[in-house]
This record gives sequence, C-alpha cells and structure tokens, in this order.
Amino acid sequence: TNMREFNLQIIGYINTFEKLTRTKVKDAFINKNNQLVFIVEPGFAGMAIGKEGVNIKRLSKMLNKNIKVIEFNPDVKKFIKNITQPLEIKEITQENNTVNIITNSTSVKASLIGRDRKNLKALQNLIDKYFKVEIKIL
Repeated sequence: TNMREFNLQIIGYINTFEKLTRTKVKDAFINKNNQLVFIVEPGFAGMAIGKEGVNIKRLSKMLNKNIKVIEFNPDVKKFIKNITQPLEIKEITQENNTVNIITNSTSVKASLIGRDRKNLKALQNLIDKYFKVEIKIL
C-alpha cells in the first residue's frame, strides 16, 4: 500500500480519533461536503463509532467537523457497500475490472452520481486508492 502524505491537520485528526476510539485509521481525508472521513480497518467501525455514536458525537464537537466512519473491506463490493451506506443499493456486481452498483431508484442513482458526476468521481477516487476497478452506476 502506498502511504499518502498527510498534512499536519489530518495527522492531528487521526491521532485524536485513534486515541479516543482505540482503533487504527487506514486513511482520513476531508470530502467535498467538508466531512472528515475516517477509514478504519475491517471489523472496527462499530468500536470507532461507539455506542449510539458517542465517539463520533464527541469528536465532532472537539474537532468542529461533521464526521463519517467507513469500514474498509478487502472485498471491493463490500467496501463500496460500506461507503455508500445508508443509501439503498439493490446489488453490487463485478465483471473483471468493472464494478456495477445497481440501484432501485432514480433518486439513489442521482445521489450516487451527483451534480456534474461529482459524487461518482469522489467514489472512484477513493476506490482507486485500493482497487483497480471502474465503477458504473446502473
């Protein structure tokens, strides 16, 4: 895995998050909605979030940021499911290097793609860090 260069602000966020949640952060960044996103190792999302979201609420106040926790998964389809929660996805299929996200509703499809394909680009950029696949939304 290639280590991204984190700026000091993000490193500070990661240290605070890891201390408070006692979990390991795989990646952290600020997304286009100005949310602070933490990607945690498989199996640790629940622990990171805390009972009824207690850790996230505390961190949000401390860091004055809206926070989202995503659990990493070495299976790209499960990882995408984790990223796209709580959106209702019908099914995620993979053919060779293409992953299809199949939706039941035009509103879910629209929010996955976003204005000027912004959300789809952000999702693709995140997936590109770990997997060599192209995402299609159907």
